[in-house]
Amino acid sequence: MRVQVSGADQSDLPIFSQDWWLSIVSRCPDYRDVKVVQGNEVLGRLPFILSARKPGLTWGHNPHWSHMAGPIVDQRLSRTEQTGVISSLLEQLPRGISFNFVCSPSLAYADIVRSAFKQAGFEHTTQITYVRPPSFGDVLDTRKSKHRGHFKRAAKELHCVDISAQEFVQFYGANLDAQGKTSYSPLGILPCLIEEAISRGQARAIAAKSKCDDRSGICQLSAFNDAAIVYIWDDYRCYYWLSTRRTPHPGDSFAKPHPDATKFLVVKAMEDAQAMNLIFDTDGVTTAGSANLYRNIFGLREVQCRDVFQRVTVLERLRQKCRQHFRGLIAD
Repeated sequence: MRVQVSGADQSDLPIFSQDWWLSIVSRCPDYRDVKVVQGNEVLGRLPFILSARKPGLTWGHNPHWSHMAGPIVDQRLSRTEQTGVISSLLEQLPRGISFNFVCSPSLAYADIVRSAFKQAGFEHTTQITYVRPPSFGDVLDTRKSKHRGHFKRAAKELHCVDISAQEFVQFYGANLDAQGKTSYSPLGILPCLIEEAISRGQARAIAAKSKCDDRSGICQLSAFNDAAIVYIWDDYRCYYWLSTRRTPHPGDSFAKPHPDATKFLVVKAMEDAQAMNLIFDTDGVTTAGSANLYRNIFGLREVQCRDVFQRVTVLERLRQKCRQHFRGLIAD
């Protein structure tokens, strides 16, 4: 059943918290949703998924494919009423499960969210994300000359094409298989998310294909994608959401993917964000490698912090402590 928070302005919510998005991700069997209801109106909801790592060690996280989520509250309520609704949502979370939520700091009630989570026993940290306001100049202006040359050469050697949601997901899955990896979220709902976002004018899926000359000298496109990305947007931000680069299977005869194919596509996404007058958001930074990519290669300097709230069970703390101790013994 589709659950809508009364008085929640969809235009003020990040795309990951909009009703249509949650309606799709709620199809997963591990999806959960706690609510505060008054009469026939839903005053607040907190969606999440449950994932069992090991028996007795279950974690609650943001919904699948949602890199940012958190409580959604009726914006007509007073701040005191919003505080009560968010506190009630958190009280409904099961105590025997560890939780980790990444939340937007840009919501009008973000300060209430922070206070309520801390009051409920959650530890507060932050996750950085690099952003680029649309008021900045040419996308390549802030690049070092070396990197600017790489981008310009890639633009001559690659062509950007729009692809379907199904084509992206098949490409994404094939590259995971070639690397011996599995998707962190179910691929089954991903085409629906991308298709719906594209139909709403909130997403674009693009691929980079190599240009190749045949014997007649006519420029043709390779039959293979070198890389592909999907970027999505709401009324304020354009998020660099998903990307994948072709991983050749053993025995493949065609050329390796262009080394700058993904970067070439990200530049296209940044240009589109600027044209739409949206903030370009790298959608979170979780590794040192991605931080280096955004800061030193793409020249992004402005940093914002997302709120991260975590509450772990005694059993999970014990597991983490034992794991750290075991790693220390190996290091010695």
